[in-house]
Amino acid sequence: MFKKLLKEPLLHFLIIGGLLFVIFEFLSPKEFDDTVIQVGDDELLGLILSRDPRLDRVSAAKYLGSLDTDLRDKLSEDYIREEVMYREAISLGLDQNSYLARRRLIAQLEYINQGFIYETLELTEEELGNYFDQNRNRYAVPAKVTFTHVFFSRDLHADAINDLAKAELAALNNIRLPFHLASSRGDHFLYHRNYVNKNEREIASHFGSSFASNIFALEQEETLWRGPFKSEYGLHLILVTSKNEGYLPHFDQVKARLIDDVSQIKVRVELDRLYGELKERYRIKIREPNTDL
Repeated sequence: MFKKLLKEPLLHFLIIGGLLFVIFEFLSPKEFDDTVIQVGDDELLGLILSRDPRLDRVSAAKYLGSLDTDLRDKLSEDYIREEVMYREAISLGLDQNSYLARRRLIAQLEYINQGFIYETLELTEEELGNYFDQNRNRYAVPAKVTFTHVFFSRDLHADAINDLAKAELAALNNIRLPFHLASSRGDHFLYHRNYVNKNEREIASHFGSSFASNIFALEQEETLWRGPFKSEYGLHLILVTSKNEGYLPHFDQVKARLIDDVSQIKVRVELDRLYGELKERYRIKIREPNTDL
């Protein structure tokens, strides 16, 4: 029982809070005795304005007035969470009331709590294995391809582009043009000439999803040019020199990532639990919204 108590982040929080209170009690006046958190239009407007300094008060009020009940409740809970953590930080003597200081104080308090949680965090092989089984696709290694291309710009060649591309395809295969000489052919392309070990998402970001799908459907042929393939920029002749199929790694191959991911999740859950316990110290009063907004 005693050992379990020693692992409680809230106990650590209370201990360090008591120590800091003793240290700072005579160095600064106590600013927050109130255990009531008021939540109304003024508080929510202040939160909106602090999050987006581009807004003026009129725009912020208009935005607040447009929120439905669920969104307003979410904004209220955001404010309450900040206020709870802020006041707890103030109670530790971490001081000075401005929004930037407020955020720093909250971050400091959460950092302290995270440290305590990480120190007592225990992960089992079973826990890691269960998370891996439920999230295998997250750790999938995507298929990758290496290719070069000869590009023909639609803007430059207009209606002649198809004939030019087909003639060039025949010429490339006739001379069996290798990968490293492709840069001397065709037009200048907006992005790269050569793509080495790129996944489908990366290729789609430059050429479009349909083009990327076509590339990954090709087999590796180090001297065979194929195409033309269409992108939004024009036509491309493709030489695929390497292709690695995607796969799902084994548990041991991603264990380090699993430890990091599961640890972060557990820390977040524990921080939320701790926040819930701290929030219980306060009486939350939600004021009715101003209907004139």
